[in-house]
Amino acid sequence: MDYLPIFADLKHRPVLVVGGGEVAARKISLLLSAGADVYVVAQSLADEVNQLHQKQSIHWLAKVFDVTQLDDIFLVIAATNNSTLNAQVFQAANQRRRLVNVVDDPARCSFIFPSIVDRSPLVVAVSSAGKAPVLARLLREKLEALLPASLGTVAEIAGNWRDRVKQRLSTLSERRRFWERIFNGRFAALVAANRIDDAQAELEFQLSQNQGQTGDVTLVGAGPGDAGLLTLRGLQAIQQADVVLHDSLVTDEILALVRRDAEQICVGKRAGAHSVAQEETNQLLVKLALEGKRVVRLKGGDPFIFGRAVKS
Repeated sequence: MDYLPIFADLKHRPVLVVGGGEVAARKISLLLSAGADVYVVAQSLADEVNQLHQKQSIHWLAKVFDVTQLDDIFLVIAATNNSTLNAQVFQAANQRRRLVNVVDDPARCSFIFPSIVDRSPLVVAVSSAGKAPVLARLLREKLEALLPASLGTVAEIAGNWRDRVKQRLSTLSERRRFWERIFNGRFAALVAANRIDDAQAELEFQLSQNQGQTGDVTLVGAGPGDAGLLTLRGLQAIQQADVVLHDSLVTDEILALVRRDAEQICVGKRAGAHSVAQEETNQLLVKLALEGKRVVRLKGGDPFIFGRAVKS
């Protein structure tokens, strides 16, 4: 990754925007939607920016940029048509270890703005690391059509129920399975139909019906190593697993698809390393499943060729 995707809490935090034109206006609008306190340095303000200033939604700090303006700033954005000034802002921000974005200049960005699908509090961000912004925008448009508007309400209700679910279900694994069942079930359909009271009742019912979880074992073939060749069901099993037992031949590309908090155990054979006997692997699979865990045995290639699946 060229950039680490993170979400920053900007509520009541000071952000400096150098520039007052149309490009700056778009950035300012986005910052205000995140609750930032926006300070602007610009010789003049475009109509849209000036209206925000008149409404006291932003602060027109100065007409000329000075490095001391960065002293109490959280983020910095340079959005002028003066490349020399933009470079000066970038250098000054870097020296003070402030995150800075120079619009349309990826080489002078310590953070970048992604394309955003906003279903607040659910937000999806898409970025090409500044290399293909049009491609990122096209992908965002596809996601906009794919993700229903009701997802925000689904997330909001789920957030309100988190403490209650945590009190009823003591383990992380139990809670994760509960929410997977809820989000794939009747609850989401009721929210989409704007039947909020019925959706709340469905949550209460499902929580009261929740029983101790049972474990299972799924055998998944990793194929020749290309993650794109995994079946959809295989990918789902990998991403839902609590524990993944894998061969040494399974590629890092495929192992990267395993959920971050899942346990990964290598049980494959490798020259010069300890070899795990098949019987030992089988016993471990059963043990983990009896503990109520979702277990995936991830084997390189096709596990049904030469009867390898029978052994597992």
